[in-house]
Amino acid sequence: MKKTIIGICDDEPQICILIQNKILAALNKLYGDDDEFFEIKIYGTAKELLDNIEDMDIVFLDIEMPEMDGLEAGKEILNKNSNCRIIMATSNDKRYGEAFRINAHRYLNKPLKEEEIEEAISSSMEKAVGGSTIEVYLNRIKYNIAQNEIFYLRAYNGYVEVYTANNVFTKNVSLEKMEEELDCRLFSRIHRQYLVGLKHISRVNKGVIQLKNGEELKISRRNLQKFEKDYVEYDLHYGG
Repeated sequence: MKKTIIGICDDEPQICILIQNKILAALNKLYGDDDEFFEIKIYGTAKELLDNIEDMDIVFLDIEMPEMDGLEAGKEILNKNSNCRIIMATSNDKRYGEAFRINAHRYLNKPLKEEEIEEAISSSMEKAVGGSTIEVYLNRIKYNIAQNEIFYLRAYNGYVEVYTANNVFTKNVSLEKMEEELDCRLFSRIHRQYLVGLKHISRVNKGVIQLKNGEELKISRRNLQKFEKDYVEYDLHYGG
């Protein structure tokens, strides 16, 4: 399962460490004392960050930096990784107007407050979870779809059918392989043949899931307890 990667980019090392500690405190408060789902990486220059931006989910980015400042870097980030959530930090109020042009997710004043970091991470995670894409096929044409668009997956005759709101894609792998590739925070195994997207559940009643498109899926007895745990955790952290 891919971890959520949080980047910190500031040319002052002591500031990076300070922000890192505040992020760790916020993650602990929001998601518990567990590093299974998160990884924090620190960069001293925008160039170092951009060289590693493809897998980044959230970036705390200082506006005032030498060589390439945060605003220039922000534009490059969105060109290279449009799913990345940028949290801009500055001690110069006059630069907020410029910062808005790059469509950053949040704008925070330095020194960063822990409660503001907590809110920024929480709102970023609501958008970022399941935002990474997977490769699928429809009529032999390759597509990349966001994981959070998937209603459910079904194992069928040695391949997997991937159901979204308007299409049924396929992928020539086992459901077990797909389960390894997908973000486990967003999906739960409900049957040996089915994985369901927790985001698209409208209600659960007596072991039957009703999806937001009206379809119903039955949860096997074997998977019921694990599904209930997955669903509650998803609702607590990412639902709403």
